[in-house]
Amino acid sequence: MSLISLVGVGKDFGIRTLFHDLTLHVGERERLGLIGPNGAGKSTLLKLLAGLETPGEGERRCSAKLNVVLVNQDPELDPQRTVLEQVFEGSGEKMALLRRFTAVSDALAHQGNPEDPDHEALLRELGELSAGMDRANAWDLEQQCREVLERLGIHDTQRRVEELSGGYRKRLALASALVAEPDVLLLDEPTNHLDAICIEWLQGYLARYRGALVLVTHDRYFLDRVTNRIVEVDRGEARTYAGNYAAYLQIKAGEEAAEAASAAKFKGALRRELEWLSRGPQARSTKQKARIQRIEAMREAPSRQARGELSLATANRRIGKRAITAENITVWAPSPEAGVDSPPQGRPLLRNFSYDFSPEDRVGIIGPNGSGKSTLLDLIAGRRLPQQGRLELGSTVQLAYFDQQSGDLVAGRGMERKVIDFVKEAASQIDLGGIQVSASQLLERFLFPPAQQHSPISKLSGGERRRLALCRLLIQAPNVLLLDEPTNDLDVHTLTVLEDFLEDFRGCVVVVSHDRYFLDRTVDRLFSFEAGELKRFEGNYSAYLERDVTAKPPARSPAKSPTKPPVKPASQLTASSGQSQQVPEPPDQVFPERAQRRRSFKENRELAELEDRLPDWEEQRRRLERELAAGTGGDHGRLDALTQQLASLAARIHEGEERWLELSDRPA
Repeated sequence: MSLISLVGVGKDFGIRTLFHDLTLHVGERERLGLIGPNGAGKSTLLKLLAGLETPGEGERRCSAKLNVVLVNQDPELDPQRTVLEQVFEGSGEKMALLRRFTAVSDALAHQGNPEDPDHEALLRELGELSAGMDRANAWDLEQQCREVLERLGIHDTQRRVEELSGGYRKRLALASALVAEPDVLLLDEPTNHLDAICIEWLQGYLARYRGALVLVTHDRYFLDRVTNRIVEVDRGEARTYAGNYAAYLQIKAGEEAAEAASAAKFKGALRRELEWLSRGPQARSTKQKARIQRIEAMREAPSRQARGELSLATANRRIGKRAITAENITVWAPSPEAGVDSPPQGRPLLRNFSYDFSPEDRVGIIGPNGSGKSTLLDLIAGRRLPQQGRLELGSTVQLAYFDQQSGDLVAGRGMERKVIDFVKEAASQIDLGGIQVSASQLLERFLFPPAQQHSPISKLSGGERRRLALCRLLIQAPNVLLLDEPTNDLDVHTLTVLEDFLEDFRGCVVVVSHDRYFLDRTVDRLFSFEAGELKRFEGNYSAYLERDVTAKPPARSPAKSPTKPPVKPASQLTASSGQSQQVPEPPDQVFPERAQRRRSFKENRELAELEDRLPDWEEQRRRLERELAAGTGGDHGRLDALTQQLASLAARIHEGEERWLELSDRPA
């Protein structure tokens, strides 16, 4: 049974068509993931499902009583509410039941005479309210609110919304939606602004969620674990694939191979027909006329628009032996009244950190929200000064900082600048392997066609703005990259291209990210924020989690709470300081990707080198064998030398093949 249906829906913005004649059904207990390039219309499709956007053609069908909640990337919240009040706002029916139950209970408690004519009516209403709260599961409302807030890293429940940062508001909107338990939950990039622990908890929570779920996310691990159907929105079409993200990749690979073969076959047939036509056949017979008509039809046959290929590139800038040197760096969290570089007044974010970043380092920085990850990047970028210690950049370092806010987008003339003008502010051209590439040509490589280059930045989607900021970053030819949550708002295809680019990038890369897949592919060393210290770990993120799980004893499951805890007066519902109950994660939901460690960056390099060297070694062995077979003319010294070389080479080939087998068995 479909809860929401979009039938024959079309949507365009001026000359740009997002989709046409799209039909999509969302059923009960659906777990649907929307994927596609930035700007393809994924967020717009969520708004159409929510009824917040009107389709240009077609219709949206759903029950008028259906409760649909959308958590978009920039949620609108009441700035005057407290955190707890905002969460309660999402659970209107439960809150109304709880408040009325409390009022009726108080009325009965203060009514001294059971013979009062209202007494019987109040008892009946109390029974009805109790049954309604059972159906709505409203008894644990406040406890549920506090637990969700705690798990999403929101601790100060009495702060006003207007005091919260953008990331904090996004988490608050997510918490409010989860507590509301709607019939259909629509999530746009829900893992943005969440750390790894929060993402793991959210993954388990959504597995237990009883309603239908439609989400847009760049987190491929999350997408793979949560969804059971994928809808790809691309080039004005929406294609449905049964299964999770891994199943989609397998089906998609087969489809693309079949499409390529079909296109090649069609082009071959058309070429042969055109050759026949060029010979000037006499179109007298019916068969010849039909053949000419068929050629015309083949020429005019509509072909699916080719997908643009994103190409990330930057000039190679020489970097010396030293990239970044940190010596005894100490940073304290400033108090709200103090400035960023004020004397120590709060808790320490970082104490006595020392490390020499090498020119080829691939370093990931991890830790809970608020632990100091972005602060460390700000220190390296020179946006903030340490309270103690010394931080120096190498003399040849050209640093580029891809921060979360993309502040360059709003600086100067802001969002009304043209796309091409924004890039030209950094540089008008770049040298790529001896070829001068203009800002316009580079933008085309970043999938901004000429028509879009002269549009204002405000017309771009969130993901397109991030891709534009990345383009401006790379035209400056950096040799040290600082990336703060680079995966936020970028589509999956762009992330794959970015990962490949970073693998071949000649310079130092320091990444702060919550995206497990991205970290696995791009770093081979981690620094983890733990109680104001950075703990070093050699390996990628999956290896780190594997070690973390084996090092810690399994946590005991807490005792169950009563089915119906005592109900508090409504006046106390926003002032309670009760602690949230810890709900154990289902065993099969905790870190399922740890079964096999992925290859590190260095191991990927080693595997590539082995694949290049093994054929050369085999050729050397064949040459030595031919020389031995030809004989040495009685030169025993030459014979001994060739024999030793062959034995040494055979041993090297054997070791190389064993190592190749070991590395190739690990996932990339």
